[in-house]
Amino acid sequence: MKKVLLITLLACILGACGQQVNENSNTSYEGKHEGIIVKIEKPDGEGNPYKGSYYMLVVSDVENINITDKSEEELITLAQENDGAFYIVNPDMYEDLDLDIGTQIDLYYNGQGDSDPPVREAGKIDVVH
Repeated sequence: MKKVLLITLLACILGACGQQVNENSNTSYEGKHEGIIVKIEKPDGEGNPYKGSYYMLVVSDVENINITDKSEEELITLAQENDGAFYIVNPDMYEDLDLDIGTQIDLYYNGQGDSDPPVREAGKIDVVH
């Protein structure tokens, strides 16, 4: 009887620990952004804290808009009007995913700057197509 009670107690404790780990992994990012990459650059200037990283502008809901003939100023305005944001992407993530302008992505991030459009650091990127 004591062995059955001990095994049941251990199973409950281990099950609760497993649930806690799963809950934490689902909330590891503050936000998710679904959108299309409309601009990519690699700023490598002196004093840049993100030297070597890529800087991408991602905009939501622009499937029917031709982004190829837009200037940088027009792309920023488009981002301000359509829930867009700049993302800092580490070079390994960028190269592994083979990201390019026009790629539709789901991007997960933590924190953001106060600018418009905001600047965020990419935590995870899923390529949709």
